[in-house]
Amino acid sequence: FGSSHFGSSSLFGSRAPSRPTWRTATAATAFADKANTSVPLSERALRGPAKMPIPQDVVQNLTGHWKVGLFEAPFSAPLQCCFGCLCTCCAVYQQRMELLDLTGEPYVCCAGLCPCGPLGEPQDRNCMCLEACCCTGLALSGNRFMVQTRFDKENTPCDDCILWTVCLFDCCVDIASCFIEVPQEIKLLADCAVMTTNGCMHAQQHVEIQDIKKNGYNGPSPGVFGMLPPTQQSMIQQGKPGGFGGAPPQQFGAPQQMGMGGAPVQVQCGACSQVYGAPQRGIQVACPFCQTANMVP
Repeated sequence: FGSSHFGSSSLFGSRAPSRPTWRTATAATAFADKANTSVPLSERALRGPAKMPIPQDVVQNLTGHWKVGLFEAPFSAPLQCCFGCLCTCCAVYQQRMELLDLTGEPYVCCAGLCPCGPLGEPQDRNCMCLEACCCTGLALSGNRFMVQTRFDKENTPCDDCILWTVCLFDCCVDIASCFIEVPQEIKLLADCAVMTTNGCMHAQQHVEIQDIKKNGYNGPSPGVFGMLPPTQQSMIQQGKPGGFGGAPPQQFGAPQQMGMGGAPVQVQCGACSQVYGAPQRGIQVACPFCQTANMVP
């Protein structure tokens, strides 16, 4: 959720937020799930990490702004807000498919946020059905991560305030449930707050995606791209954008990539010795052959 306006912002990534989910999963929530046996297993299974931090070095390169803020999103896209609130599973699935079609990237579980074993490798798109139903919160987090890093979007202080408030309220309810009998009405109120925020986030991202479709996708900012983990860079390099108008997309990792002066900027991987292209000098770019991050001199 982080913001430069909060003291603990560095934990979550300064100006860029994390994403609330069906029910917030934090260290305290994990403890509550073990200690509080009154929480149904089916409900705990739907909980996903509400805070999927964007790395600090990536956050510092985010400069773009959302077309609409989180607070205004329900008024700008009311149907999408209701869709994301009342049918989150279907909403995150539909939005991820839009993002994959727009960027041309292969499907990777949870947008590559958990690159462990096969979860960090391209899979059949049909697997998105399982992700949306079994890891709804993390799927929503993946969508927001893609929108922020591919389209260069940082949150406003108002966005951060909403996300922090919902997260802390949900955490307090979970922690309190470990020691006292929290009224069911309070638990339902926390669920409603999280679901409403999910709907607002989905609507905000929907407005952004529609704008990108109209104006064309030109690839992520070189500064953001250079700071992403190798797995994320590889996903972008494999992208084959479908268009939707606008300028041609930037290609990262192509052998003939041109630098600022018009001359090709070629990099030789220190691990596999393969030569590949880079968007500019002075950044780190992942090798498309072995995924090793190399600094472009």
